[in-house]
Amino acid sequence: MPNSILACIRNRVARVEVIIPLYLVLEWETFTGVMIGDTIRKSDSQRSVRDQIPSWIEQDQAWAVASLKISLPGLYQTLCFEDEGLWHTFSQSSVCEQDFPSTIVKRISLFQQVLVVQAVQPDRLQSALALFACKTLGIKELSPSPLHLKRLYKETLAIEPILIIISPGADPSQELQELASVERNTECYHQIAMGQGQADLAIQTLKECAHNGERLCLKNLHLVTSWLPVLEKELNALQPQPNFRLWLTTEVHPKFTPILLQSSLKITYEAPPGLKKNLLRTYESWTPEQINKKGNLSRAHSLFCLAWFHAICQERRNYIPQGWTKFYEFSLSDLRAGFDIIDRLFEGSKDFQWEFVHGLFENAIYGGRVDNYFDMRVLRSYLEQLFNSRVIGSLNARGKKMTSFPYAISLPNSCSILDYRNIIESLPEDDKPDFFGLPANIARSSQRIISSQVKFHFSLTSESFLHPIYAGEPNHLFIDMNFLKKVRVNGGGFGIC
Repeated sequence: MPNSILACIRNRVARVEVIIPLYLVLEWETFTGVMIGDTIRKSDSQRSVRDQIPSWIEQDQAWAVASLKISLPGLYQTLCFEDEGLWHTFSQSSVCEQDFPSTIVKRISLFQQVLVVQAVQPDRLQSALALFACKTLGIKELSPSPLHLKRLYKETLAIEPILIIISPGADPSQELQELASVERNTECYHQIAMGQGQADLAIQTLKECAHNGERLCLKNLHLVTSWLPVLEKELNALQPQPNFRLWLTTEVHPKFTPILLQSSLKITYEAPPGLKKNLLRTYESWTPEQINKKGNLSRAHSLFCLAWFHAICQERRNYIPQGWTKFYEFSLSDLRAGFDIIDRLFEGSKDFQWEFVHGLFENAIYGGRVDNYFDMRVLRSYLEQLFNSRVIGSLNARGKKMTSFPYAISLPNSCSILDYRNIIESLPEDDKPDFFGLPANIARSSQRIISSQVKFHFSLTSESFLHPIYAGEPNHLFIDMNFLKKVRVNGGGFGIC
């Protein structure tokens, strides 16, 4: 589950009691898998499960559809599954969650549509859940748009700490330091890695930075949760200068003080979902001057290849174990190191040694995180496909640059950052498996795995949320929920709460 979701769940600031009709509880239990077992065997001992459902439904889904029929008979009757012509488009569609029969959509709820997809086409359940969330919340998409830390700095106040929730292995301090060097100078930026014996130094530096209008980053607060009330007290007593900013980093921790959570602007530092958003975030972090340096077209193309390589390395993690055999912590530090190598490569002679790039990327940067032989072969294959003279720096008969970029994408004969952003914007929102060199049916397997994980988390939390309390009417249950007073959604790779 993404850190942004976990952080918001842990930020409990209100208690609300809601009365829920029993039929909604039954739908929820059907979704989470509570209402399964011997129901079908006991009630239909004379017929096989296959005979209970229409022939157009795949045999592998016979049990799931029969369970839906027994658990929610009213819904099943409304669906009219016996009318094969009515469901023909739905059954043949690759995006079935968007192709429900129009007459059926008017008669069932959004969540009931999720139940149908779960029963009939479970390989599209993840997409159905995302569509349900978007329509319910009234938003275009779940994943936020890319956010630059520079933009975040300008939108925040000196009195509001910025809490960055990180995943293991992630470290935004380098990006914060680069931001400080661009905006002012590195002498105005201070950082302290919290641990034993750092408390007094942190308080002293905090007071000095607030007085001088400088920036301070306190890292790894999850290691000093018992000290956080002291930090809260000092923050309440501060009267900072307008340019002062306090950045805090922490991993998700159950004992993190809720008062500091509530008083901070919370963002999650993680890779944005999807190849397109990953590329957009990279180009958000690069300036036009970095792309257009010396007007070198081959250099601009090389940087796009680097951004693409970084994105596919990260997004391939969604297809474990078929993509990578395990989760590798490819991060922005790898991208920065790759950028430095490309930058230095084009400062020297025009005789490019791509084997030099392959060796450094494979043995020192990205490959330094890989410990599996087959994963290393995949990484090496990507490097050979993207960084070579056929893709970068080739000339046609007229002496113009020719770029045969793989994956059916044409790179522009331009060093303008806007042209590369336009190419990225033209990419599909959903990743195509062939972008990663994976078979087309890998997406179905990935969706099933992710959907199973989501359902597992829901089943764990539902017991703590749902408590049967009879209050006059036996057909209602009480549900205790903790809601956020305010949820801000913005930024990309950064989810803000």
